[in-house]
Amino acid sequence: MKMVSGRSFTALFLFALGSSVHAAPELVMHKGSSIVASMGGDTVKIVAGDGFDRSYEFDGCKLNSKMHARSGRWFGGLGIYDPAGPSFFRRECKGISRTVVEEAQIHFDDLRFANDWMQRQKKAVGKGGKVAWTNDGLLVAWNVAPNRGQLNVDVWRMCFSGPRPQELPGAADGAIKVLPNPSGQALHECATVGKDVVDQIRRQLEEEWKKYPSAD
Repeated sequence: MKMVSGRSFTALFLFALGSSVHAAPELVMHKGSSIVASMGGDTVKIVAGDGFDRSYEFDGCKLNSKMHARSGRWFGGLGIYDPAGPSFFRRECKGISRTVVEEAQIHFDDLRFANDWMQRQKKAVGKGGKVAWTNDGLLVAWNVAPNRGQLNVDVWRMCFSGPRPQELPGAADGAIKVLPNPSGQALHECATVGKDVVDQIRRQLEEEWKKYPSAD
């Protein structure tokens, strides 16, 4: 029987796995850190637990979510999410039991395109939803959908071909507070990605936006 070198065996193993080998998710929050977003009298607090666990506090309620890593970029983000499928074991508070939530970084190639994306986040949450972002690119969008019994929260870290921004139109730094963990860690820095990734994100979003031509 012919022996396979360690290097060759690794290559064969990775080839056999195929699409099951995925890049690490681009997270926003360090374990133990918190984000508190407030706007128009509504507040949501997100706390990062072990691994991909997150908790969400709103209107006197607290729901926990065991999120999953995405296998590929979804509307530009390669992060973690919880689609809140049916479960008899989800805790309920004031009729809300489902956490439809997302956390990811998103990489842009220019400010105008990013601004279009931010305006569309505002439209997506509807009249009762809230969206706030900071000058350094942290965006939180949230709303409660009582008819579905669900809380919707998106946490995004905006990056521009590598670094985070220093100034963004419409930013409200006072609307979002970031609380570090006991070690002083709060948010992850932007992941290093190539131009191919930035181009891919633009293509993904532009393709989706063709269905909804205006963000106004």
